[in-house]
Amino acid sequence: MTTLFRRHDASGITSLTGGLAALYELCYAAPPWSETPEQIAGFPRRLAGSAARPGFAAWTAHDGDDRLLGVCYGWPTPADRSGDPFYAKLTEDLGADVVAGLSRDAFEVAELCVHPEARGRGVGRALLEAAVAGRTAAWLITSPEAPAARLYERLGWRPVAPLPVGPGAGPPLAVYTLTASTQPQELSSPAA
Repeated sequence: MTTLFRRHDASGITSLTGGLAALYELCYAAPPWSETPEQIAGFPRRLAGSAARPGFAAWTAHDGDDRLLGVCYGWPTPADRSGDPFYAKLTEDLGADVVAGLSRDAFEVAELCVHPEARGRGVGRALLEAAVAGRTAAWLITSPEAPAARLYERLGWRPVAPLPVGPGAGPPLAVYTLTASTQPQELSSPAA
C-alpha cells in the first residue's frame, strides 16, 4: 500500500482539523489514555493553540485514497518559557536545570497519532523521523504504558524522568529525549 507524507505549516494543518479530530479520538479514547468526551472535544482548540506557536511544523501520512493515517507535530522549544503554565508545571515537577537541559535547542514533539489500522506499518516511525530530521535534540511526554513508548525506545529515545500524576489524572507519564548521539544511524525521513 502506498503511503504519502506531507509537511504542513500552521495554516495547512488547521485546514485538516476535522480529520485530525477524528484521528485523535480513535487514538486517545482507548487505553491507556481513556480520555473523556470533554477532553477529546477540546482537541481542536488545543491544535489551534499549538499551530500558533513559533516554528510549528506538522507531517501527515495518507494512503493512496488520501485517507489520513497519521500525524506528528511540534515546535522548537522557546528559549523564553516564562509565563507559560505548561513549562512552569514542568519546571516545578522536574526542576529548572532538567527542563533547561532537555529543552535547549530542542524540538518538542507535541503529538504523534497513527490510525489503529495503520499501526505496525512504519507510519509512526516515518512521521517521527521526519519531525526530528536534522535536529540535534528532541523531547516529548508520553505514557510508558502507551504502545508508542516502545517505538520511541527502538528509535533511540530515552526516558529521562517520570512526571507526577494526580489521582484520576490518567496513566503515568514520562519525559523522553532524543539527541543526535542517541539516534540510530539508519533513520531516514519520508519525502515531505
